[in-house]
Amino acid sequence: MPSIPFIKKKIGNSYLVWFQNSNLYLQLEEPAWFVFRKTVKRCKAETIASECVLRYGLTYDECLQFVNDIRTKTAEMNQPAILKDSAGNYPDTIENYNFTAYSKRRYQFNDNLIEFSVEKPEFEEYLHPLISYLETDKTADKISRFELFRYQDETVFRLNGKVKGVWPQNDTHHLIASIFVCMINEMYDKSDDFWLMTVHASAVTNGRKTILIPAKSGSGKTTIAALLQTRGYQLVSDDFVPIDRELFRAWPFRIAMSVKPGAMDVLTSLYPDLEHKPLTKTSAEKTVRYLPPQNNVELDDIAFPVKEVIMIKYDPSVEFEFEKVDQLNSIKQLLDQAWIVPNPGNAGIFLDRVAQWSFYQLTYSNNQKALDAITQLFENE
Repeated sequence: MPSIPFIKKKIGNSYLVWFQNSNLYLQLEEPAWFVFRKTVKRCKAETIASECVLRYGLTYDECLQFVNDIRTKTAEMNQPAILKDSAGNYPDTIENYNFTAYSKRRYQFNDNLIEFSVEKPEFEEYLHPLISYLETDKTADKISRFELFRYQDETVFRLNGKVKGVWPQNDTHHLIASIFVCMINEMYDKSDDFWLMTVHASAVTNGRKTILIPAKSGSGKTTIAALLQTRGYQLVSDDFVPIDRELFRAWPFRIAMSVKPGAMDVLTSLYPDLEHKPLTKTSAEKTVRYLPPQNNVELDDIAFPVKEVIMIKYDPSVEFEFEKVDQLNSIKQLLDQAWIVPNPGNAGIFLDRVAQWSFYQLTYSNNQKALDAITQLFENE
């Protein structure tokens, strides 16, 4: 078996293992951890199985089957990730390709101007509804120029004349994520090395700490974040939360909140303009209205440390359940909603820092009780 570069963190009686080659994480407990350690040292399967017989009192055949299963899983997790070419490895025909822009719009983030030129109407729909409230006709000597165009049946993203990536037409998820990362770099004058990870989550702050609410689409995180705004809390970001590697702070990324039809009854009385927002189709099954965040201007360039994470789930059959939960299982759920910049330094920082977080599970249908619980969590410094 080839070399297996990894980093581990013991949490309780389990180990969370990061595989450098694949940038994937795996939870291991005894006896799987024992087998993994021996596998990494390149011990033969038969030798490991014989040791397992003595350690765990199983038959040799049972141990050998178990060892082979762990070795197969390890080999699978150790497979190198397929990465796209980095900027600069694209042919000159793409770097210098000229296209006719369908639209060219400018947006102001803090003191920075970002200009988007897109070749197709559908490219405009990727981003414009989320940031339309920031559109401006201002000009400046320094403008970050983002371009999206089609080249040989693939979508190309170019920033200031340099190709940042090329994606198949159906891979809008990774395309938009790449654009978002470049946007935060331009907004805060940072590079990719500054960031530890990005999380599909809502993040809300009281000016001293941030609570992170990661969840799949439709779990209620945006609704809760919008309701918390009405209690005086500030939205750091909704749906895409960048976190730095030095102090584990969540940075503001002021895209609009995506409000689904099911949340309209709850939010329209608090946000009267919401019902006048156009209904936007984001997929064949999904429509949303976009609600601009209500942040105070002074929060635009300030980041706050993350202290707690709430795993959230809206369930009409459950009025209210809120409890502190097992750390390891929560970290695994968080990883499902996060992208960690793939290098050993970041993996080690993530495993060390995330083990210091407190995790909670909120299952609810009663908004008032859910908000009271989160308010109490903010007050517990």
